[in-house]
Amino acid sequence: MLIALVNQKGGVGKTTIAVHLAYWLSLRGSVILVDADVQQSSSNWLTDLKIPSSISDDPEDLLDLLPELSKKYNTVIVDGPAGLSEITKSILYACDLALIPCKPSGLDTHSSSKILRMLSQAQRIRNGYPKAALLLNQAVKGTILLKESVELLSKTGIPLLSTVIYNRQSISDAPGQGITVWQDSSAAAKSASQDFESLFEESLALIDG
Repeated sequence: MLIALVNQKGGVGKTTIAVHLAYWLSLRGSVILVDADVQQSSSNWLTDLKIPSSISDDPEDLLDLLPELSKKYNTVIVDGPAGLSEITKSILYACDLALIPCKPSGLDTHSSSKILRMLSQAQRIRNGYPKAALLLNQAVKGTILLKESVELLSKTGIPLLSTVIYNRQSISDAPGQGITVWQDSSAAAKSASQDFESLFEESLALIDG
């Protein structure tokens, strides 16, 4: 199984979700994360968590590397780069599931149309694959902006996951501490871990469905 986090917009939480997903899945089977972002944030973070990672920002290399890793590990997670590059296209042509994080802001939700066009092209070529879903990240509960973002993203034709990841300090602090929310004992981290678990279970159901 190959799951990718993609979006042309930077700062939407691809790395945070990818690392938490890799950790969560590592408790259930063998996992490797492929860091395709030039900043290499996820691979550095995973060093502290002792989860294997690989770095590749070459689109042709990725087309060979991802299927090869899929034979060796139960799950391959890909942390995609910002921008609509040939790297993103290679990822979409190889993955089973594409998760597209969006922040609940007008600019972020509108800009998602660009990655959705590239996704649609890949799905036409690959007979409906990758399966895909949008998700809202770094949201603030009860805001009009969150409500408007849900309404807008629900009209794209791509499923919007019902689980929302809210803006919590425990999530923001995790990379600097080299941990995930599961290693944080605070009440806020416990709530965040429950949100992540719900999000990941909902995401995997798309592959099984």
